[in-house]
Amino acid sequence: MQVRVITCATLSLLSLSVHAGTVMETVTRDLNNPAANGTTLITTHAQDGRMRVEAKPGDSVMIFKDDVIYNIDKKDKTYVAMDRELMKQMADQINPALKAMREQLAKMPPEQRAQVEKMMNARMGDGMNGEPQQIRTTGRKGQAAGRACTYAEARQGGTLTDEFCVVSGGALQGSQDLLVAARKLSALVQEMFSNLDAPWLKELANRQADYEKIGGVPVLSRHYADGNPVSETTLQTIRAESLPASLFDVPAGFKKKDMMAR
Repeated sequence: MQVRVITCATLSLLSLSVHAGTVMETVTRDLNNPAANGTTLITTHAQDGRMRVEAKPGDSVMIFKDDVIYNIDKKDKTYVAMDRELMKQMADQINPALKAMREQLAKMPPEQRAQVEKMMNARMGDGMNGEPQQIRTTGRKGQAAGRACTYAEARQGGTLTDEFCVVSGGALQGSQDLLVAARKLSALVQEMFSNLDAPWLKELANRQADYEKIGGVPVLSRHYADGNPVSETTLQTIRAESLPASLFDVPAGFKKKDMMAR
């Protein structure tokens, strides 16, 4: 009887330790280039607060593990590791340069300054002006990827930048690990960028994947520029799957690059 009790207890503990992760595949289309070469398949793995994101075609992989972000170059067999200490060192070097840049912009004639800001905005993204992004639900219903969804939208300065057709996390099989990892990654990125003396960089960091803000997982999302949709991402599959821990490791033999030296 005692052996049976111990065996049952052991099996119960083992069942608790076996925890399936999330595998999600999305396809992003460049709406300005609808040909096949304008399509990107993005595979996201998440488990136990860790995340791996890989895009094809492409040679790069992002791994988030133990509060470190690894950017891996499969072609060169190298990687860069970003953590809190590294971002603090970068902030100490970058902040004086950002201050000097603002001072130079302030001295420029208005037309020249507008041209430079426009060029920088095109290269750095919509967050360049530092205006906070406002996210709201619209109540509009939709259908995407074979699922009923509800639209949310993101606006900056009153201008539409993104829209999402969202399904609540509980309605998608295996989404829990994805939600947990995305929340941890978003918090870390915001913390890392908080030391930078640049509101627009902080705003860009604030936009990292945080499904809580939009009310769930988007099965369809569109990014807008100048009022027109320029890219569209559609959920292909999402499932629960037990993932090997090695999936979240930097491949053996890959060389670490010194980001500060770069």
